This record gives sequence, structure tokens and C-alpha cells, in this order.
Amino acid sequence: MSLTQGTETYKRERMEKLHHWLPKRKVICVGDSTQSDPEAYGDVYRKYKGWVRKIFIRKVTDVAEMDTKEKNAPERFEKAFRDVPGEVWRVFEDPKELYEVVDGLKGT
Repeated sequence: MSLTQGTETYKRERMEKLHHWLPKRKVICVGDSTQSDPEAYGDVYRKYKGWVRKIFIRKVTDVAEMDTKEKNAPERFEKAFRDVPGEVWRVFEDPKELYEVVDGLKGT
């Protein structure tokens, strides 16, 4: 039994509700590689062009039960973010990597 089964659908549905409530707002999606955040956020970006400003995915490396090699494979991220411009999405390990990027988004 998978405890993460259905998380992609759940996350996508929540993002669709957010878009319905705040269609004129721009959003930043932050998730991690343990479940299906990359796939869900890639789908949302493609569905609502221009709504998602940035997607940040934390590469999780410290979960014993997780196949980190598969979950963190560059091919997985490339597939999840197909047709999403490279400057929109980023995989990171240390949140400090994002400070400058997020500061650059202020007021834009």
C-alpha cells in the first residue's frame, strides 16, 4: 500500500481551486521530490499558462524508505517539466539556494 497514492491528483485539484479563486494572481509552487509535486506542478503550469511564475522542487536525500536515485533522477524532472521553460523550474537541495531568486521576484 502506498501512502502517497493519489497525491498528484489531490495537489492538482487544490491548485485548480486556487486558480479559480485567484486567477489574476501569480503563484510560486514549492514542493519536494518525495511524492508527485514535480508532475502535478508541471501539469498545472501547462494548463494555466502564465499563472505559475516559478516552481521550486527540493531534492530530498534523507528519507530511508525512498528510492532517492529514481525520485531525484534528472530524467524524472525533465519529463515532469516538459514544455515548461527552464527558467521557470528549479531543483534545489538547500533553501539558501533560493534566497536570491525569490528576492528577485519581489515587485515583479
